[in-house]
Amino acid sequence: MSKTHTNGSNGSVDPRSKHFWTTRDMPPQDGKVVIVTGASSGMGWYCAQALAEHGAHVIIAARSLDRSIVDFAKAFKKKKLPLHTLVNNAGVFLVPHDHTEEGFETTVGINYFGHFLLTHLLMDKLKESAPGSRVVSMASLFELLGNVNWSDLEGKKARESGIFEYSTSKVEIIMMVREMNKRLKGSGVECFASQPGLVQTQLNMRKLDHSKLTSNLLDISTRIYGQRADRASLCLQRPASDPTVTGYGGSYFSPPWLWILALNFDHAGMREPGNSLARDEAAWARLYNQTLLIVNHKLQEKGLGSIEPITA
Repeated sequence: MSKTHTNGSNGSVDPRSKHFWTTRDMPPQDGKVVIVTGASSGMGWYCAQALAEHGAHVIIAARSLDRSIVDFAKAFKKKKLPLHTLVNNAGVFLVPHDHTEEGFETTVGINYFGHFLLTHLLMDKLKESAPGSRVVSMASLFELLGNVNWSDLEGKKARESGIFEYSTSKVEIIMMVREMNKRLKGSGVECFASQPGLVQTQLNMRKLDHSKLTSNLLDISTRIYGQRADRASLCLQRPASDPTVTGYGGSYFSPPWLWILALNFDHAGMREPGNSLARDEAAWARLYNQTLLIVNHKLQEKGLGSIEPITA
């Protein structure tokens, strides 16, 4: 039986019909400069490694206790390098309940607000390197459980840094990606979201010390259904490198899933998020605008100025 392909928006075969993409499908990345956050291990490391092996100049941004996001962005700009791709992979999961120095609940502060700020700080470099520049941000299968608390985006009233805080941070990532992509239309910069399913990484496998039934169940599920980090990283590698997805900004790269269980194949297929907020354009704009106000207030409190709203 012959297979029919539809044409993509970039004139090529529709990338949504491409399944089982692997690192072998990655084209040469010579001349490209890529930042991958949270890349000292796990999926971020394998994504950075694959891009470097294909010729990219990769900068690994790992957690540092004495350097802020603002400091990192300034240090990068001093290098006078272009920036073609930003991979927002850093994140935390089921950490002890606490708040960041800025007052955010830890999970939402690192997983969502941190990526929001870094992307804005580096947007001018991405635009300078356009067309073809990309932002890829890590979401999660748990976006299905996320629910935005519009009266407390910062998580000040959160009683724990648990699964629902994590889930909310991840649906907010998808909403951020889609709103930014909409605002960037025509700029040559596109934004994508990814989720890997359950993964056998340090982020997941060390959670028994959280002393919760949730973390015990997740640990068991991850050991049974979890996939290797190198395979899971394909959901980051493809949107960071595949030229055929140009014109499909806002897309979500994911293995097939059934509620919170993902199947361990076709890791970089293009699918639709399960949470209705990820498909609500009014909610994307509302979240973006409220986040911008909060972030600028925090920056101004520290005497760090403000960031401008993203436009094309």
